[in-house]
Amino acid sequence: MRIPLDYYRILGLPLAASHEQLQQAYSDRTVQLPRREYSDAAIIARKQIIEEAYAVLSDSKQRTAYDESYLAQTYNDPSVGTRTGANRSQIEPQTSSIEISPNEFVGALLILQELGEYELVLKLGRPYFKNTTTNTPTELSSSVEESATERADIVLTVTFACLELGREQWQQGQYENAATSLETGQELLKSEGLFDSVRLEIQADISKLRPYRILELLALPEENFAQRRQGLQLLQTILQERGGIDGALNDGSGLN
Repeated sequence: MRIPLDYYRILGLPLAASHEQLQQAYSDRTVQLPRREYSDAAIIARKQIIEEAYAVLSDSKQRTAYDESYLAQTYNDPSVGTRTGANRSQIEPQTSSIEISPNEFVGALLILQELGEYELVLKLGRPYFKNTTTNTPTELSSSVEESATERADIVLTVTFACLELGREQWQQGQYENAATSLETGQELLKSEGLFDSVRLEIQADISKLRPYRILELLALPEENFAQRRQGLQLLQTILQERGGIDGALNDGSGLN
């Protein structure tokens, strides 16, 4: 299968990176580890892709061949690799990709997640749940046990994509979009019965987001009746959890 990644992005390097920069980037990437919730299989798959990137780029002949292929693929023109930098910059770039084995899929999703490609993780990861069940092997795994581990890792990666996308939207002032992203991740964990600690982490963000949502919803024009009503319901929920306007109970919003 092909994944929209390239060896330079995997290592966090520009095309003109020196050998010393390559070595340092490889060292940094191998030292950095995913969150503790990931299985050994996911960590190994991620490491394998990083090692493949380093192996190609650290060999001068392989790197030259890869660069030509990368440029041709990126700019969708086989002659690009022989053009000058000035001429090359005038061409619209395309998305490059690499071929991975089925057992590297989780590792590729993990790397995309680390690169901040949250929507791409959702696009690639969600179809997996439609095509598999929790108790059958898949084309990515050879046994029921491996399938369960693989599924848990993909659930985790998609959930983290929802979490980080929600936080990103929150920072951008898109509070309702942020709530949708966070709740999508939370519902996935609930339906799978996995990673309670991560679900609680998401719930904490959902609770802290509520005051922002209330302000956004109640600021809408009066004709947006349904949304304004939702804002009032959120406000009522917070007041109930606080024990009234002057209540001192913890509603999870982080407000004093």
